Amino acid sequence: MRFLDFDLQDRDLDSAASELLDGVKSGKKYFVLTLNALIVYEYLRNRDYHEALERVNYVVPDGSGVLKAIKLLNKRKVGRVPGIDLMLTICKLASMGNKRIYLLGSKTDTVTKTIKNLKERYPGLNIAGYHNGFFDESESDTIVSEINNSRADILFVGMGVPKQELWITENLDRLNVKVLMGVGGSFDVISGNLKRAPAWMQRLGLEWFYRTIQEPRKRLRLIPKLVKFELHILKSYLCLRRGGSG
Repeated sequence: MRFLDFDLQDRDLDSAASELLDGVKSGKKYFVLTLNALIVYEYLRNRDYHEALERVNYVVPDGSGVLKAIKLLNKRKVGRVPGIDLMLTICKLASMGNKRIYLLGSKTDTVTKTIKNLKERYPGLNIAGYHNGFFDESESDTIVSEINNSRADILFVGMGVPKQELWITENLDRLNVKVLMGVGGSFDVISGNLKRAPAWMQRLGLEWFYRTIQEPRKRLRLIPKLVKFELHILKSYLCLRRGGSG
């Protein structure tokens, strides 16, 4: 399904994770994007990010704003595939299939807590290595080498939008992993540093509100960007209406 400039996979969580793991077995390489309103905003406003996302080849809908926009523009109701749930489901399948995971992002204590909790949840999970997300650009070559030397099959990058996708794109051709995915603040939640919104708030599309309560200074800065995303969708809808009536 085409949404704006993106080819979306209209799959549920389990089938998306299974397809990605099957790709690892068959030697395919997937650059995964869990599309939300902030990503669309950065894509529209940031030329470097726009060009980076042209390398993405597996996109799933995440975020209530994107789901509503799809319903408005495409006249289709699709299921949400939250990035953190996709990451966890991939980890579950990887633990059963002996696939190796590498984590890149967050502070060192956060990523080590994330590893501890992932191993408790999925005892068979093979964590091939990790590195914090606070490094100079000059260190990227060393980190790429570390990831390749770890023989990781799957790379989760938790450095936030747009930094994580820019880094993946910059190093995509040199990385030997088969699944590469930006996961935003998922390490903060899995580590226990932040709480995830209750299920009822997730169903109502209010996760952003819950996150804002926990991180007001960080999240309030994003609201103008989300408003601009909504305005872009409204403009696109009005253009479609005028085109249809003409």
